[in-house]
Amino acid sequence: MNGPEGRERLLFAGPQAGIAVHGADTIAQSLLDLIPHWPTAAPDTTVSSEISVRREGDDWRITSPQYELSEFDFPDGYIVANGLVGALIAAYVAQDDQLVSVHAAAARIGDGLFLLIGDNFSGKSTLGVALAARGQRFFGDDRLVLSLAGEQPKGRSLAIAPKLRRPLPAEADAGFRDFVADNTYLDWPEMVVLRLGPELAAGFGEEAPLRGLILLQREAAQGPPELDELRQPEVVKLLLEQIFAPHLGLPGELTACARLAAAVDGWRLRYRSAFEASETLIARFGAGPPS
Repeated sequence: MNGPEGRERLLFAGPQAGIAVHGADTIAQSLLDLIPHWPTAAPDTTVSSEISVRREGDDWRITSPQYELSEFDFPDGYIVANGLVGALIAAYVAQDDQLVSVHAAAARIGDGLFLLIGDNFSGKSTLGVALAARGQRFFGDDRLVLSLAGEQPKGRSLAIAPKLRRPLPAEADAGFRDFVADNTYLDWPEMVVLRLGPELAAGFGEEAPLRGLILLQREAAQGPPELDELRQPEVVKLLLEQIFAPHLGLPGELTACARLAAAVDGWRLRYRSAFEASETLIARFGAGPPS
């Protein structure tokens, strides 16, 4: 279907209406590699959001009413496509006041979903995939949608392909390296993109009750991993730093964070190795909440 200026239009499904992307012809395959299970919408679907991609020389611009980006000098199509995924997520959550997105990895451990929150290079992606390699259900390595509808908040997967930086950590065990090798879909010197099957990862739209938030603090001098409980105000502050829900406005984001913090527990995880940390989390939370 053609969009503005005769460009091909990609039409994706949202929770209530379609999301149109214009001008992404040359990076369409890169985008689909990152969101292989995001369903398309029928051509006659009502559209609530229009996202445009434009290239001028070496500069790309992504324009969206929900996702403000300035011009970036993107070196290749996959980085542009990754930015476009962010715009799609923003358009998705904007269709429902009960939805927000957070910058976090996530895995289902035991009977509930745990958000892994931390600064860049804190190890979110590695720990999320390490948990998947140890049999925990993968929900995301970077961004996750949360639903506030109902008594207990839930995490909702959009089945975005996980990515890991190259080289893998020197301390990565053989099981993790084999897991990555067996599930690699795209491999570059700087990054590997995985394609996890339905037995390993949540499908598009799959939900799980949110049980906890874990703040990652990776420290080179740390001994065995340590878990300490966080106070509720600390959880609110963390969520405010990582939440993305401009459709709610600042008061709505604060309300959402307060509600999430009241519904789940929070911990600080000090660790050196993601592989030791994954064992600690499974041992602590894998059997469900204490009776």
